[in-house]
Amino acid sequence: MVIIGLILYNALATLAFLVCWPYLLAACLLGRRGKWRDRCGRIPRGDGRPVWIHASSVGEVGVIAPLVAELKKRRPAQAIAISTMTGTGQARAKDLFCQAATIFFFPLDFFWVQARTLRRLDPALVILVETELWPNLLWQCHQRKIPVMLVNARLSERSLPHYIRFAFLFRPLLDTFRVIACQSEVDAERYRSLGVKPEIVRMLGNMKYDGIKGPVEAAEKEKIRRKFGIPTDAVVLTAGSTREGEETLVLDAWAAVMQNQKIKIQNAKLLIAPRHPARFAEVEDLLKKRAVKYRSRSQQRKTGILAEFDILLLDSIGELVSAYAAADMAFVAGSLVPVGGHNPLEPAALGLPVVFGPHMFNAQESADSLLAAGGAQQVDSADTLAAVISEWVGDPEKRRHIGQMAEKVVDEKRGSVRRTIEVVGTILT
Repeated sequence: MVIIGLILYNALATLAFLVCWPYLLAACLLGRRGKWRDRCGRIPRGDGRPVWIHASSVGEVGVIAPLVAELKKRRPAQAIAISTMTGTGQARAKDLFCQAATIFFFPLDFFWVQARTLRRLDPALVILVETELWPNLLWQCHQRKIPVMLVNARLSERSLPHYIRFAFLFRPLLDTFRVIACQSEVDAERYRSLGVKPEIVRMLGNMKYDGIKGPVEAAEKEKIRRKFGIPTDAVVLTAGSTREGEETLVLDAWAAVMQNQKIKIQNAKLLIAPRHPARFAEVEDLLKKRAVKYRSRSQQRKTGILAEFDILLLDSIGELVSAYAAADMAFVAGSLVPVGGHNPLEPAALGLPVVFGPHMFNAQESADSLLAAGGAQQVDSADTLAAVISEWVGDPEKRRHIGQMAEKVVDEKRGSVRRTIEVVGTILT
C-alpha cells in the first residue's frame, strides 16, 4: 500500500516540478546559492554520522534548543546537523547552534534529492519535530535502515480527517518511525486512531515547557524595560506574533481600553510584534493611518533615541521573549484569526496572565492546560479582548494571581527533554 501511495505522491511531485522548474532554475541562478544548493541535496558534509534534526521554522528551532544542549552535554562527541525550512528559522538556528552543528536548508522532498542528501549526510538518526512528515525522506530512511523519530509530535483535531483521508500514504509511513513522541495523550490517541503500531507511540510531553525562560527578577525587568524605553511604572501589554488582519483587532481593543472611563490609567503601553518580517512595513502603515503615538524598535536601535510612545512596533528579530518579559500581561496572537494560535507558554512561564482568541488548534494542549488552571482567558472578538485587558489593567492583584497560575502550569510540565533524550540514547546505543 505504501508503494501505491508513494507512486501517487511522486507523480504529483514530478508534475509540480515540471510546472515550477523555470522558477526553480531562476532561484538557483539568481537566489542565494547556498540555500538552493541545500534544497537540491548538496548539503555540507560533516564529521562522523550526525544526528539530523529538522525544525521547520523559528518556533520549532526554539523547541529543539534544550534538546540539542542536552544531547551535546550527554554525548559531547556526537555530530549534529540541523535543517530548517524558513529563512527566519535558519537565522535563528545559526544564532543558537553555529558552534554546535552543521546547519542547512531542508532539501526538496523529491526522491532523488532526499537520496542524495542521505548519501552525503549519512545520519545515525533523523529527528523530525512536531508535524514534519515528508514521505520521500521517511521512505528513503526506511530503505537505508536509518532510524527516524518524531519528537514533540502533535496532531490537531482539525488535521486528523486529512490524515485519515490519505491513510493509504501516511499510515504505512508512520509505521516506519522508531518512536513517535507525543506532546499529550490526546495527540497520542489520534496517532493510534490512524492505525499506527501502538508500541511506536509514546506520550513524553511538550518540550516547549523545558526551553522557556522563567520569571525575571525585578532588576532584570527594569533593565529590559529601559532597553525598550518603557517607564518603570507603566502597565504594559505585549501582543506577540500578530498575523494579517489581527493588528486591526488588537488596536481596536487597545483603543477601547484607553477610552474606558471605569479604570484609571496613568501610563499604559502596547508592544505589538508581527509574526513575519515581511509585514513590518504594512503594520507600521496601519499605525500611521491611525495617528497613534508610536515608535518602531528598528528606529530605536538605529538612532539610539528612546523617545516617548504609546505603542511600540517590535519590527526586530529575536526580541519577542524580551518583550514578554517587559510586560505585565500578554495577548498570544494568530488566534483571533483562523491561523491556529502561537505559543502561549512563553508569556505564561514568565508569570504573565495570558489572553488569546478562539483559534488555538496549533497549541491546543497548552491553551487547554492554561485555561483549566485559571492562567489564561479566551476571547472571541476585539470587544471581549478589550474587556479582559481592561479588567486586568484595573485589577493588578487579579492579573498577578492569574500570572502565578500560568507560571505554575509550565513548571509542572517541564521534563519532556529529559525523557526524550533518554529515548534518543537507546536508539543511538
